[in-house]
Amino acid sequence: MNLIKKIWLILFLGIIFFVNTSFILKADWQLKKNKNGIKVYTKTSENSPIKEVKCITNFNSTLSGLVAFIKDIPAHTQYIYKCKSAFVIRHVNDTNLYYYHETETPWPVVNRYGVINYKIYQNKNTKQITINSVGVLGIYPKQNNKVEVEKLIGYWIFTPLSNGTVNGEYYLFLNPGGEIPSWIINFFVTDGPYLTILKMKDLLMTKTYQQAKFHFIQN
Repeated sequence: MNLIKKIWLILFLGIIFFVNTSFILKADWQLKKNKNGIKVYTKTSENSPIKEVKCITNFNSTLSGLVAFIKDIPAHTQYIYKCKSAFVIRHVNDTNLYYYHETETPWPVVNRYGVINYKIYQNKNTKQITINSVGVLGIYPKQNNKVEVEKLIGYWIFTPLSNGTVNGEYYLFLNPGGEIPSWIINFFVTDGPYLTILKMKDLLMTKTYQQAKFHFIQN
């Protein structure tokens, strides 16, 4: 291969690398909302036209208070955006349970429902807590005039900070199933998580949660 051909090959490979890198950067998290101490990010999903969402904020709470709050499944109707019904289906142990969740949707779209399994983990060295949530299909009877959520993957990561507060990172990918265009879902993808966390911050400070203690959590 002569020198000219080598130069053109290097330039061609450089262009390909630049294009691929630019695409990766575009698919990274993009800040969509920054209000009331809550940052909401979205990014393009690799395997779906529906966007992923991530929220970051700080909580004035103990770690046990946050865990008690998340474990209070019936209270989901008080703060989770458009949650119509929530109740425990199966309690495996203190850190693992299955619960039913129904989301109210405006007419003519029918309500969505699903069963979610969550598991709580704590790093004993850093005290960081991870709560993983995943939708589980087919373990609850089919509901008339409702659509079962096709896919749900989420997590909370709670990291204690030196000033006594807790940093919270929330992630969610949700495919509600049915025939809702992805562009409509993406249009509202930031509102639900933002309004949920905003309400969560108010309810979290009640004594019921802040006085909670668990044998499996180190504060």
